[in-house]
Amino acid sequence: MTREDVLSCLLVLLDRFHSMDKTGLLPEQHASSLITLALARDRLAIEMAEHVAKLSKSGACVDDWGSVSTPDWVRHQCNMPSGVAGDLLHVGEQLPNLTKTMEAVRNGKIGFAHAAIIARHAQAITHSDSAEPFDETPFLKAAEESSVGRLWYYAMHAWHRADPDGVADEQRQAAERRYLRLTDGEDGTLYVKGAFDSAAGATIRTALEPLGQPHGDGDDRGRERRNGDALVELAAHSLDTAAIPQHGSVRPHVQVTTTLETLQGLIGAPAGEMALSLPISAKTVQRFACDSSITRVLLGADSAVIDAGRAKRVVAGGTRRVLDARDKHCRWPGCERPASWSSAHHIIHWAQGGKTDLSNMLLLCQHHHWTVHEGGWRLSLAADGRVIAIPPETEFYPPEFYPSARAPDEFDVA
Repeated sequence: MTREDVLSCLLVLLDRFHSMDKTGLLPEQHASSLITLALARDRLAIEMAEHVAKLSKSGACVDDWGSVSTPDWVRHQCNMPSGVAGDLLHVGEQLPNLTKTMEAVRNGKIGFAHAAIIARHAQAITHSDSAEPFDETPFLKAAEESSVGRLWYYAMHAWHRADPDGVADEQRQAAERRYLRLTDGEDGTLYVKGAFDSAAGATIRTALEPLGQPHGDGDDRGRERRNGDALVELAAHSLDTAAIPQHGSVRPHVQVTTTLETLQGLIGAPAGEMALSLPISAKTVQRFACDSSITRVLLGADSAVIDAGRAKRVVAGGTRRVLDARDKHCRWPGCERPASWSSAHHIIHWAQGGKTDLSNMLLLCQHHHWTVHEGGWRLSLAADGRVIAIPPETEFYPPEFYPSARAPDEFDVA
């Protein structure tokens, strides 16, 4: 049989296996099938790696077929991510140096992903100034005893011991490849895509981690939603505390322009205007206006500015200090976001006649401030200091799911 005949038989057998009835299989049978299929996948990956290496050595992908590189051709023609194509090339080029590692993959002792890490570091170490030949034995032992992720740690330490300058150079290049792409969708949604080196990623994770934890009763947000909220909260806090450098002697700030009718939430009022955003709803305008600086601007019939007042803080410094001392943290039941990370919320909005005094105010963190305004929840401040959260009665928010469905004496007293 030719190689093509064997490959055709392989595909036929795979199709036959795929068409077999899986109904009634025990969990153990599913697990056994997965392990065997993974072994077959890894053995096929070794074969692919050998072909990729020989294809790269021939230069056909670049010289004859017009691709940028062999991994790029493999990425497109074999329908795989660039990282996987790169792994195939690294393993293929290191096959003569990794005989024990390849045997371990074929026997199922380690996976192809382990071998790809070993191959990448074998290439890095053999290409360094070190005169020592690459020894796969300790890497293989570490691979057999650890997950793919943990093997990276071992390999990085081994690489650094052999070639510290090479590690530093690689990490410098990784830092230079950082990027953050911000793309505006037609509906105003901001799409974020980026890549960061390991050290920068650790810094970002460290900053977001405490802000991305569930906080307060009834917090059912998923991890990705909490990470997104954490990034917004971090940016908002940086603006609120003037942690961001001034630009043109002006402190960066979010500017919202609104009519009085929009601020009051009247029917027929236009949406609010926000810099770098599409028009925003009256509820979002009210949230921003709860604790902000307000500037009155009068316009003539031709929209020319007739008069502009001075910016005035809604919650003056003295009132805010007393509010911070009283509440100490976000008052949503179960939430303890500190006062410095919270906004002064008007239970009855000041634009609708509510007073800016302690009897009508409480601290809310950014997430719970959004929950009250845009999320439709209502808060009631009891005479004894308890805060009662009342959920919106809609099919999307089953009342029994939320803390307000409990008896009042179950709420914590702030």
